[in-house]
Amino acid sequence: MSVDTSSRFTGIDMFRSLACFLLALTLFILQGKTAQADWTESPDARVVHVHPTDQAVSAQNPPGFRWAPAPSAQGYELTLAGPGGSKQVWQASRNWFLPSSRLAPGAYSWKVRPKNPDGPWSNPRYFTIASDATVFEVPSEEKLLQFIRARSRPRLLTSEERNKTALAAEAKTQNSSVIQALDYQVRTNAKKPLVDERSVAVAPRSGDGNAWADSVANVRSVTSTESQQLRMAAMLWAMTGNRFYLEEAKRRGDALATLNPAGSTSHLQQDQGNRYIAWGLAVAYDYLSADLAPEQAQRWLGIIRSRTAAIYSDLRSGGWRLEQMPFDSHGSTNLGYLAAISAVMIDGFPEAEGWFRDSFRSYIHYQSPWGDAQGGYANGTAYAEFSVDLFVDLWDAIAAVTGVNLYEKPWSRGLLKFLACFVPPGSPTHAFGDAAETKPWTTGLKSYANRYGDNLALWYSQNLNGEEGVLSSFTNPILKVKSSTAAPAPEGNTCMFKHIGWAAMHSRWADANRTSVYFKSSPYAAFSHSHADQNSFTLTSRGEQLLIDSGYYDWYGSPHWKGWYWRTIAHNAVTFDNGKGQAEKSGPEKMTATGQLVEFRSDGTMDFVEGDASAAYEGELLQARRRLWYLRDEDVLVIHDLLTSASPRKFEWNIHALNSFIVKTPASVEVKQNAVRACIDMLNPSGVEFAQNNQFRPPPQNSPSRKDQWHGTFQNNDRQTNVEFLAVIRVGCNAIPVKADGFASSRRITVGKREISIPR
Repeated sequence: MSVDTSSRFTGIDMFRSLACFLLALTLFILQGKTAQADWTESPDARVVHVHPTDQAVSAQNPPGFRWAPAPSAQGYELTLAGPGGSKQVWQASRNWFLPSSRLAPGAYSWKVRPKNPDGPWSNPRYFTIASDATVFEVPSEEKLLQFIRARSRPRLLTSEERNKTALAAEAKTQNSSVIQALDYQVRTNAKKPLVDERSVAVAPRSGDGNAWADSVANVRSVTSTESQQLRMAAMLWAMTGNRFYLEEAKRRGDALATLNPAGSTSHLQQDQGNRYIAWGLAVAYDYLSADLAPEQAQRWLGIIRSRTAAIYSDLRSGGWRLEQMPFDSHGSTNLGYLAAISAVMIDGFPEAEGWFRDSFRSYIHYQSPWGDAQGGYANGTAYAEFSVDLFVDLWDAIAAVTGVNLYEKPWSRGLLKFLACFVPPGSPTHAFGDAAETKPWTTGLKSYANRYGDNLALWYSQNLNGEEGVLSSFTNPILKVKSSTAAPAPEGNTCMFKHIGWAAMHSRWADANRTSVYFKSSPYAAFSHSHADQNSFTLTSRGEQLLIDSGYYDWYGSPHWKGWYWRTIAHNAVTFDNGKGQAEKSGPEKMTATGQLVEFRSDGTMDFVEGDASAAYEGELLQARRRLWYLRDEDVLVIHDLLTSASPRKFEWNIHALNSFIVKTPASVEVKQNAVRACIDMLNPSGVEFAQNNQFRPPPQNSPSRKDQWHGTFQNNDRQTNVEFLAVIRVGCNAIPVKADGFASSRRITVGKREISIPR
């Protein structure tokens, strides 16, 4: 099924689904057949995907349109046919278009052509807009610019926040407590030395790779910290009029402005450091423009202009590269900074308006390529968390300056549910991808949740440990007062994000002592910060890690990252012939070694998910399908793998843990973490062997603080072309009877009173 099952199916849901089905059926009848691939679809999965797709139901009104670029196109013409014979024709200069006003609910078709001589029309694609689609309207650039220019600086403050006298008088208000917290941070950080070129030096990349990685991380850390100190001090000056904050902001701003834009903090050397400096100075200029000496103001503006121009030039290269190849983690974030800085700097210098026109609507339309409108973040929850921290910073500013609320986009709302489901309160680590082994930073997650007022957001925020960051708690444009009412726990215990191929199965989602099974079989392959881990799973229980994604994220592309961390062998997945796995040919540069979430269903007491990772093995295996059944009442996981190869193989069923496995028999082991344990029994094939070690090949850099992990493997003795693994994992090692006698012929297994039929 293609919808997540984390909430109960209500009568309203049934009515909406029926309405959407009837609309889609009407379109299908009108069309007669589904559209075939044309020039708007690229065979390269990394190229921008067509949207809306044929037969889609748009979650957003109006939807954004996009398509693969046509060679040498001199712009595009897009036509939209809608209800009652209506027709609209739009001109687009680039390969996307975002209408500025909502459309009437109903059935639509669209097509596009390049404005070259005899430019061919695409096939028509048919979609519907349901009556309950989220309305997300972005005014034209002209109206946005009028809105921005109508507000005097500081534009980042609302009208209520501008009244310094009123703020100072409200000693008992929430804002006053936030100001006190900001004051403490600013005064504490004011004692630290100012940044200079020596403190942000970058080691040569051609030398010690680890030293280079450490120095690049240091630039990111130092510039981020200094940028935040500058912004906090500038904000406090604008709000309170206390000259201590003004002088501190000037000191920090001047220090950042002296760093060489072509040096170690340049866009070329460290794009994160470059954008933090530009952003910090831009925000501070908005707050302090009336209080800076003319030469000081011009110096700051020159640095903002120079550093932002480097971002703009990079993004525009190759004909707006992100609009051709959108799957770029750093590039997508840089687009957000370009959009926000240009909005804040309107009338600060002439280039800002051109940058704004070129980037702002593009960013609003683009937002994230790592998931669809349902939400989801295919690059993993750690990188979702990193992104959320930046989103809060940028989107709050964008809302204040332009009035556009990015939190209301369907994907943005879906991202909240994704985080709540895959990083629920009490999670010991993240899920899948780079930095999955790290502990969640709940401050950032809480900040994002506090941008919403629905029950899921309130429950998530109330149950995450810690507090929201003091800066984000003030800049929040959505909720100025937190709800004191206890939010109800989320309904259901499962989530499925079909578009990214992820599923979560919890014993009880709302219980901090839950068991959680996470499964992944993703069409995003092993690209970027994702790993070669299709059809893999992880298992946690009662806040402890039982079966883990192994390895450490020392730095992207390190010897450990390439040789272990990213590879299939480091995950709870299948390899063969001494550790060979997925994406051995394409690596992380291509999006071809894909998985697919074939099916997901739940009856409330038993969940089922099936993934197909055959393509991920790039021809080495003919078939690689994995099925998981999670029996909630028994706290038991049943796993079945069906593997086929043209050549005989020795197949390996890999599992990983923080501690060594307790071997009971060659087919039965136990994993234990503190007081939590699980027993793993391999029921098929017979005669398997189990081996384990605690070696990384190669080890991570800077490893003294990184503890050993244990890597276990069940392996068939003989080389075979067809193998079926059938394993049962009993969380808690409870004495639940398991019967699988005659499995080869009966295709049945009984766990407690539950019988499971397993197809071939």
